[in-house]
Amino acid sequence: MRKKAPHKLLSLSLLIVIGWFGNAASADSGVYDNLDRSRQALLNQRAHLQQSADQISQRISQLQRQLDSVNAYMRDTDNAIRDVDSALKRY
Repeated sequence: MRKKAPHKLLSLSLLIVIGWFGNAASADSGVYDNLDRSRQALLNQRAHLQQSADQISQRISQLQRQLDSVNAYMRDTDNAIRDVDSALKRY
């Protein structure tokens, strides 16, 4: 029986080590899955932020065109006022 005792102890030790590595691999897999989900969530968030940035950029472009038009009308109006002022000075 004493000859079997070291084998049992070795077998038990081996099972413990295999179980520990199995748990470690399972934990590593869980960590990897969590990181992968976090990465995917961040990619989704970035896509939504990029979409918002694009929409805001388009709106800014529209507003810039409107501002350019208003400024052009103001320049035309200023020129017309100067023309009228010049005409008034001649009279």
